[in-house]
Amino acid sequence: GACTDGVNSYTCTCTAGWQGTNCDSNIDDCAANPCVNGACTDGVNSYTCTCTAGWQGTNCDQDINECSATNNCAVCQNLVPSYFCVCEISSYEGILCTWAVIGTTTYRVPATTTTTSRIAAIAICAGLDEGGGFLGEPLAANLPTILTKVVARSTFVSGFMWLNVVRQSGSTWVYGATGTVATTNFEFEANVLDNCAVMRVSDFKWIIVSCTSFTADILCQRAITGKVVSP
Repeated sequence: GACTDGVNSYTCTCTAGWQGTNCDSNIDDCAANPCVNGACTDGVNSYTCTCTAGWQGTNCDQDINECSATNNCAVCQNLVPSYFCVCEISSYEGILCTWAVIGTTTYRVPATTTTTSRIAAIAICAGLDEGGGFLGEPLAANLPTILTKVVARSTFVSGFMWLNVVRQSGSTWVYGATGTVATTNFEFEANVLDNCAVMRVSDFKWIIVSCTSFTADILCQRAITGKVVSP
């Protein structure tokens, strides 16, 4: 604060957020309980609210409309502060039905998420909701279904997708999680020595790229969990 001299005394005019004779006591901005549906963290002339699930806003007083997000719910009803979502049976599952069911596995493209390395893509898949997953390993026979269920309903920034496929040796490529040989539609590129590949969304060809310096969206995969009603 600012000090005003007196006769054998002084007076402090405190800056915003401070109080006391010497302006050394932080005013508790959480004392008025401004966070309606959340926890308050005091600052200096400020506060921060950490909202409980289903709420948003500076004071956690705005209901999140979960049904306004991109989803594949067959039925979606916004509640306060939650929502009710029913997935199309045998087609989608998970929170807001974001995982497409194909055979015995499910696939998902995290919305508008790109990364420049295979390692980072693996980490993003592992951190997804409901236990995460791993980088996709789409079989050639499933590509038409993936095109219909996943790709057509996703927003792609790059036009390519990271896959969990790496070069084993020479022209032999394997899937990282299962170790099975990957035999599908590779586009030949002469003198390419890199050991990773991405899938081009426009024609589903696999393009050989650097494992650490290529920007692509991410195709994630996991086993079916059977969750078709949320929350």
